[in-house]
Amino acid sequence: MARSNLDALRQLTAHLPEEAHGGQHAYKIHEGIPGGDALVLLTPAAAQRGRVGRTARPEPELPNDPTPVLDVLVFWEEQWRDETDQPTALRPTLDRVADYLDRQLHQIAGTRLFPHLAGDLARAVHQVENVLHDGIRPDTSRVPCWDCGARLVKVYSDQARHDHWTCPRCHEVYDQGRYERAKYDHLASQGAARYVAVSDAIAATGRPEQTVRGWVRTGAVDSQRDPVSGRLTVWWPDVRAQHLAAGNRKRAAS
Repeated sequence: MARSNLDALRQLTAHLPEEAHGGQHAYKIHEGIPGGDALVLLTPAAAQRGRVGRTARPEPELPNDPTPVLDVLVFWEEQWRDETDQPTALRPTLDRVADYLDRQLHQIAGTRLFPHLAGDLARAVHQVENVLHDGIRPDTSRVPCWDCGARLVKVYSDQARHDHWTCPRCHEVYDQGRYERAKYDHLASQGAARYVAVSDAIAATGRPEQTVRGWVRTGAVDSQRDPVSGRLTVWWPDVRAQHLAAGNRKRAAS
């Protein structure tokens, strides 16, 4: 979930400039200052490292301001670099910092820092979602409805754990578990012979991340880097074959 939230922050933040420029809530906050909360989320406290300090958590300038996304990520990057003695002088950018945290996340997961990092990532995603989806914008997934085949649309609630998906045609409601099963069925279909994000493969199969990455390391699952984001993707038919084979071996052993 932490890795998925990190991915979501990259994708959602890319839509903030449009929202700051012309979104229906761009003038709602800060007494008419253009950009509103979307601009606040895009504006870190300063351009150099150390802007949030080694121990102080990032705090908004005004009580009702959201915390800029880059400030949240740099805070945790610096916490981990300090913990592992990995200093850097590279200028922090969203992609650069997110890539670093993504590469280190499997190690951070075994430390006392992880629950706090995961919580901050979830809160950051919810902040951005609130700004982008305040106008009830449809967030259409690739997953078709079981009943009518229409692509499911995400519905954002006040709390992330209450988010769900609904069918715009027949109005069926999908909670997280039902949505993941529908996603698996979609990926298992003949038309899903494509590369997918590692996080999607994990969510669809329920396999641990180390298992999926282990299949990649041994050559059982083909992989490649996405040409745009540079992130690792895996060939879904290979993942599904390994997932089903592992299940068959477990049943045979029992």
